[in-house]
Amino acid sequence: MRGLTPRASSSTAGQRCVIAKATYAADAATDAIEGITSVSWAASGKTFVAAGKGTAIRQYGWTGEVLQDIRPEREAERAGLMHVAAVRHYGETSNALFIANNVARQVRRWDFVRRDYTAVCQTHNSAISCMDVCAKKRLVASATASGGEIALFNLLHNTRNDLRSATHKALTCIGIAPGHRSLVAVGSEDGLVQVFDAARSGAVPQQTLARVHSAPLRGIAFHPLSHSTLITAGLDRRVVVTDTNGYSGATRAKGALEILSKAPLTCLSRSQDPCVIGVGTIDGDVLVYDARMPVAPLWHARVRSGHAVVSMDLVQGSTAESASSSR
Repeated sequence: MRGLTPRASSSTAGQRCVIAKATYAADAATDAIEGITSVSWAASGKTFVAAGKGTAIRQYGWTGEVLQDIRPEREAERAGLMHVAAVRHYGETSNALFIANNVARQVRRWDFVRRDYTAVCQTHNSAISCMDVCAKKRLVASATASGGEIALFNLLHNTRNDLRSATHKALTCIGIAPGHRSLVAVGSEDGLVQVFDAARSGAVPQQTLARVHSAPLRGIAFHPLSHSTLITAGLDRRVVVTDTNGYSGATRAKGALEILSKAPLTCLSRSQDPCVIGVGTIDGDVLVYDARMPVAPLWHARVRSGHAVVSMDLVQGSTAESASSSR
């Protein structure tokens, strides 16, 4: 892959939020990956992977050097990497990778030690559009672009719950609450946000927040310190932080905080630092905001190709790092 460039660090007053060694998959990939759709950092911040359409998922070091190509030994299994919708590292040691592929429309678990798939979590009837993983809760959630399918897989009990979407529009983003046993949030093409108590099989949304965005959502995440606070990004150019307390049923939510960008937003990443929010835009900008001072980005970079940023991931340890991918 060309266009992998480390970037400099930055800080904010009062608290040092270092955005260092940010890496961008900006140009066309090699023959192993074409049309990158998803990137994911390992928990250590030392490696990340990029996936899309091709014969492998590629692993990189933080400076952009290629470490290895991830592919099954069996030729028949490699077809599943030809159309990857999303990838997510799993666990504190990141020894596993969850892969949502749209050849078989499955979410599978890849083991880095065994160098093979070790489980099929769930199969959908139509193309998978989004996926999230929560190691703390041992949950994998995925949703589809059509048909309103939302599936939650419990890795501890090997059980699946199917949730009932309140909209027939495409589901575009999904997030699991890290600090709550069973909350899942889903965003859709019509700007709707749905919040589910996924402990109930076949559950309808416990909250449906209408008109959070006036255009399709492209990213959703729970605030790391509050399961009642949602962070969303959409093609209406807005990042919205919404406090869902006091809302029930179908409600027009009022954003507690809004950040307006110059271009439509295409992806969202929330750092472990509750103040740090990263977004990508349709014209190739990567913006990192401090939610306490949202007037201007804390940090800004542009992918080399200038194409839309389709995936972004932030990781924070001693540094906060960003991996993003553009078409």
